[in-house]
Amino acid sequence: MSSRAARVHFDPHVDIDWDAPWQFEMFALPPTSVSLYGTRRWRKLTPEQQRTLALHEAVSGWSTLAYLSAILTSNELRRAAEEGLNSAASRSALLEVARGSRATITFGRLVRATGLEPYKPPRGTETAAKLLAFLPLGSASYASTLLVEETFIRGIESVVEDPDIEPHVRQAVKIYRFESEERLSYARSEVAAAQSRSGRIERAFNRVLLALLANVILRLNLSPAVYRSVGFSPVRGLIASRRVRRNRRIDTAAPVVEFLDSVNLLDGMITSSLWTLTGVASERKSS
Repeated sequence: MSSRAARVHFDPHVDIDWDAPWQFEMFALPPTSVSLYGTRRWRKLTPEQQRTLALHEAVSGWSTLAYLSAILTSNELRRAAEEGLNSAASRSALLEVARGSRATITFGRLVRATGLEPYKPPRGTETAAKLLAFLPLGSASYASTLLVEETFIRGIESVVEDPDIEPHVRQAVKIYRFESEERLSYARSEVAAAQSRSGRIERAFNRVLLALLANVILRLNLSPAVYRSVGFSPVRGLIASRRVRRNRRIDTAAPVVEFLDSVNLLDGMITSSLWTLTGVASERKSS
């Protein structure tokens, strides 16, 4: 058994008290993490409405994470099959399948505990996800894991130590943060390894693919429909929160973008232009 496999892990089925009632009088997200925080519309909301919006935005983010974790886990299953079940690479991939599955279970059950319906990804996302199954595995697939998980954990890492956050949420994030430490380390090492062993054309393909995926991934965590929970239209909510959302996207993505730049995944004119559209990276000159 590898040292990674031997490490203790949490069980989302038993390490969270799912039988305990949800504490609706508490925030599901820190108020400062809510997209309207600090805006005129936020100040007009009652405390109850602020908690309601925070809950819906949290459920939107959890729904997206569970969905994307399931997609990314399927890539690891492909790798295990391609590498052969007795190889070290295959065993590492299967470990990531287990970790990804626990993340999907944790946040799926967290959504269910709120009594709200999951927020579905935009129309067409499911079709795009199915197409990814036919693309060759490479640095883009591992970098996508980094984008999903590192931006998410940076956006909610303060939850664990915040006594004003709903207990189910605090424990779920604690579990996820513990699991994500090794998952992120694994993904970073796989990105670097994939870059070093690939040729020029393959690297170019993965750069463009990742840039396209980033434009989707970095905008999926918040469904515009959340604003209906407090009586705003999705358009009004998006307009009012655009600056907050942009600043938060830049902040949460900064470390992973720096890493991707360090392994040359932001190189090239087309890639640079696509990353500029995400709002988290400045346009760079083609190398």
